[in-house]
Amino acid sequence: MISTARSLGGLTSTSEPIRFEVSSAEELGSRLSPPIADGSIDIITAATAAHWFDMDGFWPRAAEVLKPGGTVACWTGSTMRVHPSVPNAADIQVAVDKMFFDHLEAYTVAGNRIGRDLYANLPLPWTINKPVPEFDESTFFRKEWNKGGDLPEGEEFFMGDRTVDLDQLEKALSTASPVTRWREAHPEAVGTEQDILRLLRRQIEKLLREAGVDPGTEIVKGGFAGVLLMIKKQA
Repeated sequence: MISTARSLGGLTSTSEPIRFEVSSAEELGSRLSPPIADGSIDIITAATAAHWFDMDGFWPRAAEVLKPGGTVACWTGSTMRVHPSVPNAADIQVAVDKMFFDHLEAYTVAGNRIGRDLYANLPLPWTINKPVPEFDESTFFRKEWNKGGDLPEGEEFFMGDRTVDLDQLEKALSTASPVTRWREAHPEAVGTEQDILRLLRRQIEKLLREAGVDPGTEIVKGGFAGVLLMIKKQA
């Protein structure tokens, strides 16, 4: 991926070459050659990733590399939300939630929960063990979309609506790390009728057919709740 990015190249708005590098969230380029200079960055973005950071290490380093008035922006999506237009949507949502919150809870770690809860408990510069005073708490901005599955009429879910058949749904949900951990603990069940996702699929099939959907035509439309956090370094 990094090789592909470098091959594409490109220029910034100030005609400087775009630099593509790999570094940890806690180092933010401190070990690169040349390293990322202190006070040189306008904005740091983290997309569906900050819940895996060591925030005690991230925030001090972010304060170093950001320019005065620079911004940290973190966003993520939550667990799957079923679109209200889907037949038997409420019961399907119950089945999805039961899988994630009950059957997979033993395979869910702190990072999963922080993301699932829309960063309500993400450690911030003023809540970590050693607070970072360079960040201005008064600039803290939080925006939520579709919390609890709320979807105003005529609007789409955060990141848009997606319509998938049940094969595609199984594949999409298989990327969730609690599912991966469950399968590692139950290798004999993977791909069988006892697989955690196959059990969910059979429940969804049953609920759709009870609502009048013909066998073989089952589809699910849905999306995700989301959140954006933004914090500025003091100017």
